[in-house]
Amino acid sequence: MIDLAGRLGAGVTGAFLRPMFPLSDYGAGGAWMSQGLLQEAVEAHALVVDRTEARAQRAFLAAAELQHLAADWIVLDTVQQLVERARLSDLVVVPPGPLPEGGEVTISAGQLGLACGGPLLVIPDHLGEMSIGRRVLACWNGSRESARAWRDAWPFILAADHVAVAAVRSRPDFDDDAALRFRLSRWDREVEVLSEPAPGDLASDVLRRKARGWGSDLLVMGLYGRPRISETVLGGVSHEFLADPPCPLLISH
Repeated sequence: MIDLAGRLGAGVTGAFLRPMFPLSDYGAGGAWMSQGLLQEAVEAHALVVDRTEARAQRAFLAAAELQHLAADWIVLDTVQQLVERARLSDLVVVPPGPLPEGGEVTISAGQLGLACGGPLLVIPDHLGEMSIGRRVLACWNGSRESARAWRDAWPFILAADHVAVAAVRSRPDFDDDAALRFRLSRWDREVEVLSEPAPGDLASDVLRRKARGWGSDLLVMGLYGRPRISETVLGGVSHEFLADPPCPLLISH
């Protein structure tokens, strides 16, 4: 991630979401233990959190310094603060799955993506020495979400060494490959269009196969929420890829 920020000429901010003391683990407000023991547990928890935050800050700022990046560090106490800061950011970088707890409230990468109004870069834990953003594969199905992700990914597309579009459609009569090629050609970008019709329930399998077969190190896709009765429930492909991404994901709602 730091290497990618250097290539894009970006500054970085590290955010540490402090986990609150898990009072619910100690019964009804710690009723089964003395006030003194409860206070000791609270203080021990705070000490561990402080040490963890200090180690994370040192590692983050040292990595940024190696790349000569402008960097700062913030500490957040609640999930709401995390969402508010994410809304002020050009790009939010998160791990897949649930994020660390902020008290009794939890939030996942997908829920943060639905709430923040901007793009998220989801980096798998198993990334290792893999690059990010040199081989960008953008998913396209003509939807509002894929169009939004396409626009949010434009800086990555322009900076990439290789670009391809995975056009996975449920309608065999819907074909805009020529328009996709034309748009990229205006920016002097050669692009492969990997087109394949597929029903909705097979879209994730097709995209996963294309990402791995093409060697993508950044997969751009729209983030799909289920109907408006719940803005925190993800669609099928989004849910699957956020739980087990085949490579780094740039997602946008």
